[in-house]
Formats: sequence, C-alpha cells, structure tokens
Amino acid sequence: MAKYIMSNKRAGKFQNSEKLASRGSLESVKASNFMLGSSIIQENNPKHETSRKIVVFEADPAEMAAKRNNLPDDVMVEPEILHFNDSIRPMDFLLSDRNELSGPVEFGNIKEITVKVKGGASTLENAKVILFLRSPQNVGRQIELLTDPFGVVNFRFSSFFMASALIVVPTGGFWPMVVRGPRRTVTVTTPPLPKAKTFKGWWHRQMNIRNYNPDLGNGISVGVIDTGIGPHSHLIHTNDIGAFIDGGFDPAGGTDIDSHGTHVSGSIGARPQDSKYYGGIAPGVDLHSARVFPVGKGANQGDIANAIDELSKEVGVDLINMSLGSSQGSKIERDAIQDAFERGTLCICAAGNSNGPVEFPAAFSETIAVSAIGLLGWGPNGSIPSTRLPQTSDRFGDNNLFHANFSCFGNRVFVAGPGVGIISTVPERFGLEAPYASMGGTSMASPIVCGALAAILSKSSEYKTMPRNSSRALMAKFLLRRSAQSIGMDNKYQGEGMPRV
Repeated sequence: MAKYIMSNKRAGKFQNSEKLASRGSLESVKASNFMLGSSIIQENNPKHETSRKIVVFEADPAEMAAKRNNLPDDVMVEPEILHFNDSIRPMDFLLSDRNELSGPVEFGNIKEITVKVKGGASTLENAKVILFLRSPQNVGRQIELLTDPFGVVNFRFSSFFMASALIVVPTGGFWPMVVRGPRRTVTVTTPPLPKAKTFKGWWHRQMNIRNYNPDLGNGISVGVIDTGIGPHSHLIHTNDIGAFIDGGFDPAGGTDIDSHGTHVSGSIGARPQDSKYYGGIAPGVDLHSARVFPVGKGANQGDIANAIDELSKEVGVDLINMSLGSSQGSKIERDAIQDAFERGTLCICAAGNSNGPVEFPAAFSETIAVSAIGLLGWGPNGSIPSTRLPQTSDRFGDNNLFHANFSCFGNRVFVAGPGVGIISTVPERFGLEAPYASMGGTSMASPIVCGALAAILSKSSEYKTMPRNSSRALMAKFLLRRSAQSIGMDNKYQGEGMPRV
C-alpha cells in the first residue's frame, strides 16, 4: 500500500458555481468505486463549501495507476510527494545517502568516537552532533546525538564503517562547525557568533538597508509555511495559524518542532529591542506562520496546499515564503499556488540545495525562485559557512560575493539572496533566552528576499490600493524585478540579480 493525496481543482475557477462543481466532482469520486480497496487516513474539514477538499488515503499502487486515468478533469490524485528543508537534510554535500544507522550493530567489531563540545571556555549541553559514516561500498550513514551536561557524546558503530566527518550544531549563540576525518577522541571548540551592528548583518547591507527601521514593511502581510514558530520573545507578534499535518488541522499545533521555521520567520520579521540582536529585514510586517512538517519527516503536497489556501484565502497575505523543496512537481500544490496568485498572493520559494536544477515549488512559473549567495570571509575557519565556497570561478561575483556550492541554479532562478551563515532566531529551549543561531541554505535566502520584497511593497501606495487579484501579484513580481541589481554573475546563478530595498 502507498499513500496518495486527492484534491479538487480551484485555480481558474472564478464563479462559485464552478468551485461548487469542482468540489462536487471530488465528493462523487470519494463515494464511488474509485475508493474500493483504499483506506482513508484523514481528510480536511474546509470552512466553506467552495473551499479545497484534501483527502489522504492508502491504496494499492497498481490499482491506483489504472484508476487515475479515468478521473474527471476537476479531480487530482497523486502519490504523496515529500518536501524537505535544510534542517531535515543537514549536510547533503557530505552525504549521498541520508539513511540513519540506528538500533543494534549487526556485523563487525565496534568502533567508538567520543566528542566533547565547548563554546568558548565552557562546555555546551544539548548541542546536536551528527557523525557521518562511509562503508567500503561508499554507502553513507549518519548518527545524531545531543551532548550531555558535560558537553560530551559517545558514538558506537560497526568497524565496517569509517567516520568521514562530523558536524556540531549548538542550540544557539555559537558557530556550527565541521570536523573532517574525526579520530577516536575529538574536542570541538565553537566560536561565539558575532553580535549585530545596530540590528544588522551583512545580509541587511546587501539588501541596501543601511539604517534599521522597525516600521519597515508596515501594511504588508506575510505568511511562512515551515516547521512552525517559536517560542521566541522577538517573534511574539507572529500569528500562529496552527499545523496542517496529513490532511488534518490542529490550531494549537503550530509551535516549531525543529528550529528552521523560527529562523526563517526571524529573518523576515524579528523585532528585537536591543541592537546587539539581528532584526528582520521587514520587522513591520504582519507575520503569520503555518506548520506543515511532521516531526522528523518531510511535508506533503496536500498539507502545503491547505496551508497556502488558509494563508491566502482566509488570512489574505500578500506574500508566502516556502523554504522547502522536492525534485518532483505536484499538480495539487501548483493549483494552490495558482489559486493564491489569482487572489493577489505571490509565493517566494527556495530554489533548492542539491546544486542542480531548481526544485519545486520554486520551479513553477507562478513563484519566485531564490538562489543562495555567500560573502567571502564570513564565518571562521572550520565553520559550516566556510565550507560553502564554489569550485568554479564563474560562481564568484562582485564585492566578495559568491554563489553557494549547494545552491540550485538555472533559468528558473528569478533573483538571488544572502543564504550563507545567516544569523536569526531559534526557539527558546534548554533555558536559553532569545537565542540566535547560524544557518545556511536557499531556505535562508528565500525569506531574506521575501522580507526585502515586503519592504519594497510597503513603500508603494499603488500596490497597496490594488484589488486582490492576479494584477496585484504581478505588480509585486514587477517591483521585485525592478529592484534587482546584478552582482556580477551569470543569470543562471543570480537571475535578475539581488533585490535592493
């Protein structure tokens, strides 16, 4: 049995009668012989009779392949397509296979590696340490542990494997570090993160934000679809929509189950009071968060579509940031993006981190695909940002900027944004108050561009008075293109360039 997602079409249907007919087609399919032998896992409960219906079910793939050919035009059924982000795939450039080694070792003698993590002169508790292993057949495995109160983790694994690298990700306040070829005993000292210069980092300066303005972005509403939000004292103004998981909705489930969503939201709209903390690119925006990621798993297209519908249709946001991606496109997801576009909502998306073609949903023509740029010298030696340099000269641009070695590229890239060593908010856990952490990826570049566009739109009285239809989304796209300036790279890396507020 395999998992499938069913949805009715909404894009391009402007009359209630068309929307009702589309919804009716899905209900008819659900009640027909099409579902014989299938098992419904969950379905959403739409607020309106014209809203999108999502059904998550299990079925035999062979039977479903034949049945899908006879669906009415208004009904879409797809195998589940999982989307991932940087925190779900922490170091793809080190590892070709992300299967975890867990449970008892099944063969060979035992190897042990002990890692001690220090932040400055003190040991760091609850730091994430990921050990990457390789077999003689070049099969990759990884083991992930948290440091104990003494800052120590002990790894045990079969001697069949060789330790190729480990990374250390502190909970906040210190640089994430990489150690290649770790020995039996390793001490990793993580340098402290730099403080902000009057709320700003290098990514603010690249967006032409010279003077921090807490009102920048006023009048613009932004949605974030990610792993959730907070808690964080610099994001208490965020509207937590809730969680969309496996076709269901939990209004109280929006707390961040990782750190990724909080980091993304902070890059857009964090509102610190102390200038040593990094503020958002557009702290004045109305910020809304929807969680679509289950714990430790990818997000499927049905939940992403439900979140898009909620943010665009019910909340009425102007922009949606989606720092997630898949190598496979989804018609259900694209229908939700097109439907949102027709309501005036433009989706800003991470191009992807596979150093290949732009992933989905960024590859859809209705979205804005954002590639990731780094700054030479940002991040100490041995830190993760210091490993992001490209190997070819054409990926270096003006003013010490470079196209990150993980970033996807191609003619689908619309603009580029800072995405290496971005310091932003992470959840207040383990007794930490207002913690910040460094992360990198197109996941980080996308919200910075999203924040920059929100700031640009907040200055346009013409945009603010436009009706909420596709012309409004097209205007946002036009203003983003007009603001972009070349950073000295080929368009396949930078698109139109980097936006300037």
